[in-house]
Amino acid sequence: MAKTKPSKKSKKRDKSILNGTNMPRPKSTAQKEDPTQLLAKATELLQTSQPAEALPLAQKALSLLQTSPSKVALLPALNLIAEIDLELGDISSARDSFIHATEIDPDGSIPESNGGGSEKFLWLAQLSEEGGADSVRWFEKGVRILKTELGSLENKKGQQEVLLVEEKKQKLARALCGVVEIYMTDLS
Repeated sequence: MAKTKPSKKSKKRDKSILNGTNMPRPKSTAQKEDPTQLLAKATELLQTSQPAEALPLAQKALSLLQTSPSKVALLPALNLIAEIDLELGDISSARDSFIHATEIDPDGSIPESNGGGSEKFLWLAQLSEEGGADSVRWFEKGVRILKTELGSLENKKGQQEVLLVEEKKQKLARALCGVVEIYMTDLS
């Protein structure tokens, strides 16, 4: 038998869907993802009891935020990762994330809306490995911050401020009860 001549490829065939030239290209994974959207999705997953699915998103957001010129940008991601770690039972990692957050916001002066405030100090009081005086120290920092926030809110009389004042007062009461409990148990 004689060899058959290879057929010439038609231009039409080269541009067919099977050869991929007319197919839309997938989006590049190199495109920058929005850390704010990642944190929002991670928060949603955490609130719907899916912490294992939330953690990689929060970690990705933190990774993207590492390039930010301001370390303050890391606070929301650090706090969320710590809360996710708590849900997953990884107390050590949660503590590390909260401590990292306190290094960025050591006096709690950054607004809560930016990841600052008292919450990380109150958590560290509860997560302290040493307990006793160390827990009291964290509680006291949180209490000072709460009192400062309350002082600035009580002069404002809007509906939102009234709700925030009540929330802060409840946090303050819980923190003070925590201190009393430590004095009655660990430091008695």
